[in-house]
Amino acid sequence: MKLTTLATITGLALAATAQAGEEASAKQVIAPIAALCDWSWFAGGSVGVIDGDDWDEDIYTLHIGKERKCAGDKCSQAIYLEVGFTESDFRDVDSVSSPAEPDPIITTTSITTDIEIIPITLNYKYECELSNKLNWYAGAGAGIALVDVDIETSISGDNGSTTSESDDDTAFYGHIFAGLVYNVSDTIEVFGGARFIFMDDVLGGDSPLDEEVHYELGARYNF
Repeated sequence: MKLTTLATITGLALAATAQAGEEASAKQVIAPIAALCDWSWFAGGSVGVIDGDDWDEDIYTLHIGKERKCAGDKCSQAIYLEVGFTESDFRDVDSVSSPAEPDPIITTTSITTDIEIIPITLNYKYECELSNKLNWYAGAGAGIALVDVDIETSISGDNGSTTSESDDDTAFYGHIFAGLVYNVSDTIEVFGGARFIFMDDVLGGDSPLDEEVHYELGARYNF
């Protein structure tokens, strides 16, 4: 009798333990699987033109950065460092005639100015798919512009002379941009777009690139 009772109690205890384990397992929350995201390097460049009232010149850029893509997501984000170069040359000529006997004396002053601007910016880009191979993008960037100015003054006449002087400055440089990307392959893409430029004044004068529009065409390689 005692053995039968002991066996019954043991069986009930084991059954209760098994049921409790099943209930605990049923209540366990399965952790969601995180989206598979990856950061990859890319590099590229562009050629373009700045179309403005104060500056109408070509501009060239090179960039390198990293892009974050997640599996199943049609959009990506990128951060990249960019360096550009643009240059402008212009010349002012002024002639003055002084009365003299028997011939007047004509003095000509020629001033040639060369301005080089190197913008260096850290940019953020957001890009989304439009179709199988076509994407749109938008972003912004900020940094500095290195400005170098060379001025040569030539005076012709009886007391002709030539003098040269140079100066440099650093100013805030920023832009916002948008455009389209065409994916030629998994690694090569071409893009075209426009930027709106902001640049502080330099060398005590007005900024040559403030509120100007920069149009560009470029290519990029994705590693």
